[in-house]
Amino acid sequence: MSLGIILAVVLGAALAVGILAAFGRTARSREGSFSSGALGFLGSASLSSFILVTAFLIAGSWSNLNTARGHTWDEARALNAAYTDADASTRPLLRAYVTDVIGPDFRAMTHGGSDPATWTSLDTVRSHVEALPDSPQRTAELSDLDDVSTKRQIRLADASLTLPAPLYPALIGTGLLVLLYAPIAGLTFHHREAIALGLVGAVVGFGIYLVLHMTHPYTGPMHVTPVAYQQSLQRFTQLSQQS
Repeated sequence: MSLGIILAVVLGAALAVGILAAFGRTARSREGSFSSGALGFLGSASLSSFILVTAFLIAGSWSNLNTARGHTWDEARALNAAYTDADASTRPLLRAYVTDVIGPDFRAMTHGGSDPATWTSLDTVRSHVEALPDSPQRTAELSDLDDVSTKRQIRLADASLTLPAPLYPALIGTGLLVLLYAPIAGLTFHHREAIALGLVGAVVGFGIYLVLHMTHPYTGPMHVTPVAYQQSLQRFTQLSQQS
């Protein structure tokens, strides 16, 4: 795949240069001057390329973020149902599992993994329920725990959500293209021009920073938080008081 991308880029550049060599032999081109239409086309093409890559990456990352956040709420709802059906001896174990999810499990997910101790905590809940006498409540509890385990596995899978890696070099490359276009097209160094290009550079830099810090749904300035599980603990307290 990487070789194919490199070949596509090289062939695209070679084709563009070849077309220029074949059709760009007018007096204006030999003198090195550009028409306003040509400048506008090149500038628009450069900026559009950067916007296209940036928009695709932001949309994909935002979609991954929302998907991962939704899965935490799915697991939290399953835990609420499990706590509702649980007997008095099982409820403290469920509370301990949720506490582990909020702490070490979420910290492990920032590195794309999971906390083994949290898995053990959930296994402890199941082992305890399986040891209970057979009853309709025990059957309901085991069914709830199956749902929690499924939702947990889906959540952990979200920790490895990524977008195609070649898009990130393309993002940086198109950003540089936007900044290099102006001096290549003949923009000279004066105070007003420097300020204008500096502002463009600031926008490009912000866009690249934003995208590169949205690559993982559990890290960066915008990331999934354990708020769903914190609300589950509050719900557990309410259910305990009602019993």
